[in-house]
Amino acid sequence: MKTIYYSDELKDDFAFTQGIKAKPLPENYKWIHKGFLWKFFSAILYYFIAYPLIKIINRFYYGLKIKNRRIIKKLRSGCFLYCNHTQHLDPFIAAEVSGWGHRTYFMAGADAFSIFGIRHLVTMLGAMPVAYNLNSMRKMVDAVSERYHEGACITIYPEAHIWPYYTGIRHFGSAAFAYPVGLNAPVVAMVVTYRKRRGLTRLLFRHPWVTVYCNDPIYPNPDLSRKDAKKDLRDRVYNWMKKTAEESNQYEFIHYEYKEK
Repeated sequence: MKTIYYSDELKDDFAFTQGIKAKPLPENYKWIHKGFLWKFFSAILYYFIAYPLIKIINRFYYGLKIKNRRIIKKLRSGCFLYCNHTQHLDPFIAAEVSGWGHRTYFMAGADAFSIFGIRHLVTMLGAMPVAYNLNSMRKMVDAVSERYHEGACITIYPEAHIWPYYTGIRHFGSAAFAYPVGLNAPVVAMVVTYRKRRGLTRLLFRHPWVTVYCNDPIYPNPDLSRKDAKKDLRDRVYNWMKKTAEESNQYEFIHYEYKEK
């Protein structure tokens, strides 16, 4: 078993993307494209190329099982998905959780938009950059609101950094819960867990299979102040995620151990 040592649960990142030099987005970055051709080719790419490929990857590479997956289909609106961050392809898993009827968007760091030639591709696939200054923050909030009202599922990874195959839930703050509080939107928490691979597939892949647990939608408390509502929502999501991860009898593929700097 591989062991990874960490010293700061909030800041350590094991995504191994150090070779990518993150570049700030241009001031004229278009957060939502309104043109017919963009929307047409984006829909073709997402629904008829990426989505079928995602289904294949999730089935054969991840052995994906989703518990309580029908909960999102019952929603008449968009929603916010909050998930632990343990895979580079986590958005693929979120897309299948959302299903065909809800277009999925996901918040991504600047490195996802800094690889030459693929910025437009990842944008068409649903990536939304995290704001980097006050001006972009306003545009990001407007874009998230518009996507939500379109009926989309917006995926947020409050842990921020990728810890591959980590079986716990890392601490995260309440700032990422400003969107559903401001929109009074439903939140669905999901936890990616790992189970030991069995059968002939063990000859092809070493990594474990994936099981995703989804909770029933929860809503912000309208009787609280904005600050308290964010913390309350964060606590309910975090506590459910932590309890679910601890009770799911996971297979530890990579061991994480604390070590002081």
